[in-house]
Amino acid sequence: MKPMILATGMQSGGTTLVSAAFLKHPDLDGILDMASDRIEVNLSQVTTPVTWVKMTTIAYRWQEVASVYAMYGYKAYPLMIVRNPFDVWVSLKKKWYGLNGLTAEDPPLAIRFLRFLEDWKAFQKSGYPIIQFEHFIEDPTTQIRAVMDRLPVNFDANMVNGETDLNAISYVSESNASFVQSLSLGASNTVAFKQSVITKREANWICEHLSDYIGCYGYTNKHSLVDETINELKPFPFDNRRFLGFGSQALARKTSTKYPELLAMARKKRQQGMAIAIYGACDFGEYLANFLTENDLEVACFFDSFAKPGTSVGDHQVSTMTSNNYFVIVASLGHRTEIKEKLLNEGVSEHHIFTFEEF
Repeated sequence: MKPMILATGMQSGGTTLVSAAFLKHPDLDGILDMASDRIEVNLSQVTTPVTWVKMTTIAYRWQEVASVYAMYGYKAYPLMIVRNPFDVWVSLKKKWYGLNGLTAEDPPLAIRFLRFLEDWKAFQKSGYPIIQFEHFIEDPTTQIRAVMDRLPVNFDANMVNGETDLNAISYVSESNASFVQSLSLGASNTVAFKQSVITKREANWICEHLSDYIGCYGYTNKHSLVDETINELKPFPFDNRRFLGFGSQALARKTSTKYPELLAMARKKRQQGMAIAIYGACDFGEYLANFLTENDLEVACFFDSFAKPGTSVGDHQVSTMTSNNYFVIVASLGHRTEIKEKLLNEGVSEHHIFTFEEF
């Protein structure tokens, strides 16, 4: 059977940084981040001796995915990444791909955590290798070396040195855009443990249901406790933003390689006194607005030919363009050329327009 390392963990659990480190190994190639609702079995681009697949526990548990890969001739070597569940929760509930949904594709966060807990118990019982994310950030070399004797590759210095070239990875999806800058700088240089808020009900739920897991690693809640104004454990209705990162074409797009360029250009334009606007009152536009906000870049407004001014897009509104002092980000892949032409005809400089040309 063909050897595969199948790594798993919670969303926002640090799995992307660990995955990026392993994918710098010369004998590994595969999927940086597999879609949540689909097991990717077409891995024809992988030519290395060992295939790497990183999943997160959402619609499937580790054993379920491993059993499917066995049917396709792979021997799945297990690896798990664990992280403080309080940190995971406050991070994940702000992310578009952490949608607290009601469907099989987007199950409630509580169900995702409980599925991960069952995986963790199975790993503990079987003695499978586990990397603790907090220790990986402090000393990636030690954490990686500690698990290599149970994996089908040997430690390689490239795993903890140098930049991550996303173009060298055969399959890259869109779910972790906020980590792209970190990936380009190495394993742990830019990761910050941000303090946030968590409701008392959320914290109590985590303590009640993940007590064994919390006790094993000595995790505590370091976030501010607040009284909930809404029931944050209650799932939201279906939201199709998930298809921006997942879906059948996710592994072929590789628009993630454009995000560092976007951030650098947006910061430069802000320093020049320009406001940031997004053209496209759509799910992709809302996703980009959230991504920019997470990176301390304020979005002034949205523009759109078909949305009425004043229409809300997340926390922003659609406006009418009254000046050309905007850096405009085009939130469209299929219609980027037409939108760019429209903006140029309206007097916006080509140097003030950003489009996603590569996907």
